[in-house]
Amino acid sequence: MQVSVIKNSEPKNVNIPMAAAAGAGTGLLLRHFVPVWKSEMDYVMFNQSDAIKEESVKSVKNSVLDKAKKHLAKNPDDKALDLFVKRAQVKDAKESAQIKEQIQQAPKAVRKQVKVFIEDMAVKMRAAKNLTDANIKNAVKQKRSISAFLLPGIALGALGAYVYNVIGTISEE
Repeated sequence: MQVSVIKNSEPKNVNIPMAAAAGAGTGLLLRHFVPVWKSEMDYVMFNQSDAIKEESVKSVKNSVLDKAKKHLAKNPDDKALDLFVKRAQVKDAKESAQIKEQIQQAPKAVRKQVKVFIEDMAVKMRAAKNLTDANIKNAVKQKRSISAFLLPGIALGALGAYVYNVIGTISEE
């Protein structure tokens, strides 16, 4: 085996610093695309990520209920809204069964409207949970160490270019 100087003008050789820079860029991109683990979220958020999600869902539920109560105060004859508010404020199973029975005994139009209110609140609560989850994950990704992704990217890029250049010179012989 013969050692030869790598020239930039040779098309087979890859410039090692350029490959290292490309590896650094790839490493920085991976910082944002590598999935966030639950343990990583708990470490960054001080084991409060689940509590933050629950609080977000509770605040949305309370907001929807407050709006429903205001509408109910303006229009106290709205049976569907009244049943919806009662069902959302239930604390125990016995009351819940009674309210569900009242809903079942209500006219079809009222049942349909209560179902629409419940589905609307459920959609808003799911959206709040998903948005909070995405915000937490983005915060964790921003908190990640840059060097943990940058340095391995540089090393792998430079190593890949070096191996490519060595294999290219060996295959010439």
